[in-house]
Amino acid sequence: MNTTVKALAGIVIIAVLAVAGWIGWTTQQKRAQQQQVVRVLGEATEGLREALAKSPSPELLARMEAAIQAAKAPRDRALEDAAELYLVGARELTRRRADAARLTAEADAARKALAAHMSHSSRASSWYSDATRLKKQVEQAHADLGRTLKAVEELLVTMPDAEKRLAPHVSRTLLLDAAARDAARKQVQVELQNAAAELEKARALAPR
Repeated sequence: MNTTVKALAGIVIIAVLAVAGWIGWTTQQKRAQQQQVVRVLGEATEGLREALAKSPSPELLARMEAAIQAAKAPRDRALEDAAELYLVGARELTRRRADAARLTAEADAARKALAAHMSHSSRASSWYSDATRLKKQVEQAHADLGRTLKAVEELLVTMPDAEKRLAPHVSRTLLLDAAARDAARKQVQVELQNAAAELEKARALAPR
């Protein structure tokens, strides 16, 4: 074997080793990214369960926001895209749940203010206009609350679409289970019914 042939053989061997090394590196990188996404999905689902069980804290909402940024897998775009869809839905559910808790408190305060005003009649010229203003505040607070609760329900209904996208990539146990989702929907429906009943009571007190 002459020098030229040996040199060519050496180049081929080096190229083969380089390609093998690159394939090994990208495979390892892809696996690490997949494991990262799986971890983020599991943590986000636990956070979502917490958000659906009680009023979410600002810290929880921040964690859900961060999860979207952390679930990156450039070596597995199908997984990354499916995970992003699920995590955005989880973040929006958390955000709407926090909004609903705030608006529930605001609606309660508005009703109490109206009831207090109506329980003390006055001959002051502003009494009727104040009552009308307080009634409008009650109506607005309940309208905002109703829209937010319905948004929560709609997000729960569409959540399975995101889960289907993830099904080929991760274990179903990492995602929100159907029982938890159904229980959350029922809770939202109860809250909508209770809010509607409280609004009707307030309307009965208010001037027409």
